[in-house]
Amino acid sequence: MKRIFIFRLTLLFVALFTSVQLWAQVTFKAEAPLLVGLNERFQVKFSVNKEPDSDNSLECPSFEGFSVIAGPGIATGMDIQWINGHQTSNYSRTYTFVLMPQAAGKFTIGSASITVDGKTYKTKQIPIEVIDENAASQQVGSSVSDAKSSSQKSKEPAKAAEQAVASNDIFLMFNVSKKEVYKGEAIRITLMLYTRVGPPADINSFSMPKFNDFWAQEMPTRNDHSRAEYKGRIYETYKLTEYVIVPQRTGAITISPAELSAVLRLETQSDDRNIYYGRQERYVTRTLHSAPVTINVKEFPANAPSTFNGAVGSFSMTSKAPEAAMSANSSNEISVTISGSGNLKFVTAPKLTLPDSFEVYDTKVVDNVRTSAAGTSGSITYTYPFVARTAGEYRVEPMVFSYFDLASQQYKSLSTEPFVITVTDDGVVSTGGADSSRPYADYGGRMKQLDRDIRFIHTDKLAADGSLLFVLSPIYWLTIVVIVALFIVTYHIMRKRIRQNRNVVARRMRQADKVAVQRLRLAERSMHEGNRHAFYEEMLRAMWGYISDKFNIPVSNLTKETIREELYRRGVSASDAEQFCQIISRSDEAQYAPSTESDMGEVYADAIAVISKIESIVKR
Repeated sequence: MKRIFIFRLTLLFVALFTSVQLWAQVTFKAEAPLLVGLNERFQVKFSVNKEPDSDNSLECPSFEGFSVIAGPGIATGMDIQWINGHQTSNYSRTYTFVLMPQAAGKFTIGSASITVDGKTYKTKQIPIEVIDENAASQQVGSSVSDAKSSSQKSKEPAKAAEQAVASNDIFLMFNVSKKEVYKGEAIRITLMLYTRVGPPADINSFSMPKFNDFWAQEMPTRNDHSRAEYKGRIYETYKLTEYVIVPQRTGAITISPAELSAVLRLETQSDDRNIYYGRQERYVTRTLHSAPVTINVKEFPANAPSTFNGAVGSFSMTSKAPEAAMSANSSNEISVTISGSGNLKFVTAPKLTLPDSFEVYDTKVVDNVRTSAAGTSGSITYTYPFVARTAGEYRVEPMVFSYFDLASQQYKSLSTEPFVITVTDDGVVSTGGADSSRPYADYGGRMKQLDRDIRFIHTDKLAADGSLLFVLSPIYWLTIVVIVALFIVTYHIMRKRIRQNRNVVARRMRQADKVAVQRLRLAERSMHEGNRHAFYEEMLRAMWGYISDKFNIPVSNLTKETIREELYRRGVSASDAEQFCQIISRSDEAQYAPSTESDMGEVYADAIAVISKIESIVKR
C-alpha cells in the first residue's frame, strides 16, 4: 500500500509539473511585413499555440491607416508525434487578415489580445512603412513598357522572356558597415540579392572577390529573406554571404565586384491558348555583377607611444606573476592575458624584460578569439617560461601594451604591476676535474655550467662490425625502383584525370544522370512530407536539368519540341520521348491543381523509368 501511495503521489507531481509547463509555454505572436507598397495587399497573422477560451476571445487592433480586405480567416492545426514511446502534440490557431494601405507613410499595427486559460496575452506592436512606388515607376516606366511591348511582339518566347526583365528588376549590391576606417579596424560586408522577379530557380556560378589587402573571414549565414526599399522601389532581398574584413594597409582600397549567374523562372504570354490560359513558364539566364566598393583606410594619429604595434579596439590586460621565491636552476613562468574586442588576431605579445642571468624560452600563446558579424572579440594569453640560473633578488619591470581606442580616438596604454623574484641558491657547487674544461658563463661573479644537458652524437661506431649499410644493400635499390615506378604510374593517372576534368561540358554530360537522381531524391523527400508544390518543383528541375546537362543545351533554350527532336536524333523511341514530355506537362499542371500522394508516386516512378531508358540508349 505504501508503494502504491508513493507511485500515485509521483504521478500527481508529474501531472502538476506538466500542466505548469504547458501553461508557461503559451505564446501569442503577430506576423506582418515591415515594408509594403501603397497598392499592395498583404497579410497580418496572429497565432497562438494553445486553444483559446472561446472563438470570440481574440480582440483585434483597429488597423488604423489600412483597409481590411478580408479576415479573419481562422486556421487550426494539431501536430501529434510519437517518439520512443512518448507522445508530443503541438496545437496552433492562426487568425489571418488581408489589408490594403490607404496612404504612404509610417504606421503601427497595435497589439491584439486573446484569452487562454483565463489569462490574457498580447502581441507586440508592428511598425509598417508604406512606400509609394509610383514616382520610381514613372522613371523606369518607359523602358519597362517598351520591354514588355517588344516581348509581346517577339516571335521567340525565350527572347521575349529575356526582354521582360529590366536591369533594375534584379541586381547584386554590397552592404558595407563602414567605408572609412583605420588600419586594423573590422568591417562587416554583406552581399545582397535584390529582386522583383522572385528568387532564382537555379544558380550556375557564383564568385566573390579575393579581398586583396584585407584579412577576411566568412561568417556562417542562414537563408535570410526580407524586404527593403531602394530608390523608391520595394525589393525582396536575400543575403548570399557575409564577411568580416580587416584592412592591412592605409589608403583607398577597392573591392572588386562579385559575380552571379542565375537562372530566372518567368511567366510569358504564349500563342498556345490550351496551356494555362495562354501563360507558360520560361527560363532566362542572367549574369549579375555588383558595383565595386572603395574603402578609405586612414592613417593613425601622430605621437603614437613606442609600445604601440597596431592594436585597434578596446582592451584590458591582466597578469599572473610567479611565486616570490624560487631556487636557482628551476623553471617558472609569467603570464599576461589581453582581452576585449578589436583586431586581437594581429596583437603582438608585450615585451618582457628579465635580468641577464635568466634564460627565457619561446613564448606560449593560447588563442581564445572568436569572430562574429559584430567583429572579433575574446582573449589571448601569453606565457613566458624562464629559468633562473643564479641566486639573488631581482625586480621585474612592468610590461606595457598600447592600443588605439576607436571610441575616444586616442592612444591608451595598459601596464602590469612590477614584482620582485627572490632566487635562492640550489646548493650545487661546480668543481674541477673532468668537467673543469667545460665552458662557463660569468653572471656577476657567479659561475654556472651551461652545457650539462647536451650530449654529442658519436659517429665513430656506425657500421663498426663491418656489415653493409642499408643504403648500399639490394633492398635499398629495390625500394628506390618501386617508388619511381609508383610515381610514374600515379603521374599518368593524374594527367588523364586532369584532362578529363578540364572538359566541363563532357563532365556535365557524364554526370547528368547523377545530378538528376539527386534532384529526384529531393522530390521523393518532399513527397513523403506531403509538400506537393515542392515535389513538382523539384520534378521539373530534375527533368529540365537532365536534358540540359545531357545534351549541353541551356535551360532557357529548351522547349518540349526541342526535347522531342533531340531525343529522336539520339535514337530514343517516340513513345519514350513523348512520355518524358508528358511528365513535364503533368508536373506543370499539378502545381496549380490538387493532387494525391498516389499521383506524385506515379509521376516519380515514371520519371525514374524514362530516364533509365534514355541513359541505356544514349550511352550505347
